Amino acid sequence: MRVTCPHCGSKATITSRENIADNVHDLYVSCTNVKDCGATFVSTLAFKHYLNPPRGDVARLAAGVLKNLPKPMQIELLDQ
Repeated sequence: MRVTCPHCGSKATITSRENIADNVHDLYVSCTNVKDCGATFVSTLAFKHYLNPPRGDVARLAAGVLKNLPKPMQIELLDQ
């Protein structure tokens, strides 16, 4: 993960992390441009949403839907 300084745009280094909640973290960051900037700051990293859900979740969801269909429809879908 690349972090840049919001002040000077230089590369910055994550020095530590604090878990705020599930999938939410405060990142403590230092600018590597020590000569001209030297800022330290906190950024928040959070999970937002999946673009593609994990394979196991999709398989469980499909199995649950399939299980609730009438037998003839299950057979029809599985034969395709």
